[in-house]
Amino acid sequence: MLATAIHAAGQQEIVTIPKEKQDDIDRYKELVVRYKQANNSQQAAFYLNKIAFIYWEFGNPKEAINYFLETIPLNEKVGNYNDIKAVYSNIALIYSDMDRLDLTLEYFYKSLEARRKLNNKGEVAAGLIDVAYIHTALNQSEKAIQLLEEALELSKEVNNPRLILNSLKLLAQNYDNLGNKAKATEYGGMASAYEQQLATQQIKTEYETKVVKSQAEAERERMQRTQQELLMSLRELQSKAMQDSLNFVVLRKQDSLRKAEEETQRKQTEIDLLNTDRMLKEAQLREREAQSRVQRIIILAGAIFVLVLIVSSVAIYKNYNDKKKANELLNLQNIEIQQQRDQIQKQNENISKSINYAQGIQRALLPPQSSLQAIFPESFIFFRPRDVVSGDYYWFKELTTGYGSNEKTGKVAVSAIDCTGHGVPGAFLSMIGYNLLDDIVFRGIHKPGAILTELNNGIRRTLRQDETDNRDGMDMALCVVDTKTNIVEFSGAKNPLVYVVNNEVNRIRGDKESIGGGMDYRNDEFTTHVIKVESPTWFYMFSDGFIDQFGGPDGRKYMIKNFIDLLAGISILPPDQQREILKNTLKDWLGTKYPQVDDILVVGFKIDPK
Repeated sequence: MLATAIHAAGQQEIVTIPKEKQDDIDRYKELVVRYKQANNSQQAAFYLNKIAFIYWEFGNPKEAINYFLETIPLNEKVGNYNDIKAVYSNIALIYSDMDRLDLTLEYFYKSLEARRKLNNKGEVAAGLIDVAYIHTALNQSEKAIQLLEEALELSKEVNNPRLILNSLKLLAQNYDNLGNKAKATEYGGMASAYEQQLATQQIKTEYETKVVKSQAEAERERMQRTQQELLMSLRELQSKAMQDSLNFVVLRKQDSLRKAEEETQRKQTEIDLLNTDRMLKEAQLREREAQSRVQRIIILAGAIFVLVLIVSSVAIYKNYNDKKKANELLNLQNIEIQQQRDQIQKQNENISKSINYAQGIQRALLPPQSSLQAIFPESFIFFRPRDVVSGDYYWFKELTTGYGSNEKTGKVAVSAIDCTGHGVPGAFLSMIGYNLLDDIVFRGIHKPGAILTELNNGIRRTLRQDETDNRDGMDMALCVVDTKTNIVEFSGAKNPLVYVVNNEVNRIRGDKESIGGGMDYRNDEFTTHVIKVESPTWFYMFSDGFIDQFGGPDGRKYMIKNFIDLLAGISILPPDQQREILKNTLKDWLGTKYPQVDDILVVGFKIDPK
């Protein structure tokens, strides 16, 4: 599905297109003209699409939209509705980046219309969910529900787990927006049950995605090396030049003529000095002999010139043939390079699709913020992955008596976790941790220190860290809140807990060990700290992404002290304002100069004993 979430508001910053990319654009434009002249609409649309993606990549959405739209009549001409629906969805995503949800909705509807013409129920269901996302963002829940019910029916017919799960979750969210708690609970329960059923299969899919990406990257490096070798051969062929021997022959001819003229002048001078008929006759005889020699020299020089001209012509013709063959070879090599480049591009597109699918899996796994707010009305989650998928994740669960029992204990577990790395490897580890945490509390283990100890041992078993060189792990902070007694228990693996009560900031450090990694199996538990809440108190757990972010006027890290001061300052505000201040502070700290270096996660909730 092309739209798994609504992009953050704001236009892309326009970036100067590098010269090599501009050269690609110019070459693609020439190919578009040629294919249009050849009445090959499919290839013309293909290269227009490549131009649009370059403009989109380098922050020129207006040009990207123009070139995307130019492909529509070409694809309609050949009935290629599969590309038409993809183009309309891409335009919708661009408008989503620009915060133009009205136009986003318009183009997702166009994409849906194209999907219906494909007569593919799965495509239609995906398009219905895309449109429903936008109606949900526009607070048009009744319209969204109408579309989602059709999407759910089609998803079940084609047995597509991802589409079924997304439909159920969006239905629960929209019924909740309308205040229909019964329906929201019904669909939310169905989604949770379905999600548990798919958890094992999702982890396997994510692992296979990671393997495919590694293989594709290795193949891409091999293709790049082949391309460089072909380019070096091209330069060697072009550096060969023909040696021209014609100039040397002409110089020899000129030298012979000059000597002949000097001889003639000398004989003429002797004739002028003769005063007698005899001397005149002798001079005339010598003159004739000299002229005869000159003629022989001229004839010889001419013969040599003709011979050299013939030899040179043969050499030129041979070089011409060699050059022609070299050009033919270069053309074949260029075609092969282009084919390899297209293969690499296709592999990159497949990798991007796989990563986007992984994003859908991860977002489906993480519970919505509304679920946390149902437990703690004053709470927020500030979650900003660095890449498409994240190595940071949050987890919370209402605890029951264990082993399948639905009897609630009145306790809630809340955690913020930072896995090794970011992107696909981090996301893969996050899903392992998420399912292990669910299993631990399912077995009735509710003490924070015991939960972390079980998680450490579970990570080491799952990744076989005693048998392999794998040292992946995670840092985390975990609270168990007793909503009946207002007692908070905390345990941390490297990460701390910060809480603010009566304008006073408190910080409890976690244990020095991480979960997994190089740590051994533990028999002793992680430390559990107990806090009795007697006044309204804000609790904060977070990863190190915000703290380690470079930025500001000097390009330094934000640092833990500044971050704790920031939390203390915002603790008097409502949760929505706290999240907005965190977002704007990060944006100002990054500016336009510094990229985000790690995933960022902050979880905050308030306990009021009243």
